[in-house]
Amino acid sequence: MLIFLVIIFLAVNIACVVLGAIALKYIAAEELIFSGMHMCGYGYEGDAQFLASMVWMLNTIWEVLALCLSVRIAVKHFRDLRHLGPMTGSTIGDCFRVLTQSHVLYFASSAGVSCVELINLSPAFLVR
Repeated sequence: MLIFLVIIFLAVNIACVVLGAIALKYIAAEELIFSGMHMCGYGYEGDAQFLASMVWMLNTIWEVLALCLSVRIAVKHFRDLRHLGPMTGSTIGDCFRVLTQSHVLYFASSAGVSCVELINLSPAFLVR
């Protein structure tokens, strides 16, 4: 399983770096001045916005895969704890509980950011 995860992780990240590098070639930054206020603006040429959305989609797929596997591990762990019976003062159980809570927060925030970004980039799909 670990080899599978490492291969998928490397494939997704290499693809994201390549797509990001290609997209950066077609993104032009410019300075905009509105009522004396300086702001940064970006101009997209060609398929730059589509390539950026592909990077977000690949990362979202990776996060969903990682979420499914972590839920599977958590369910398996809680089933094993149920079969062992009640234990008092379990340090390993406390560590696992903290790890699970932190991963839930991580995956929830990652899913929220990915959804917002994909909604923001959705006009790139409507044009096609």
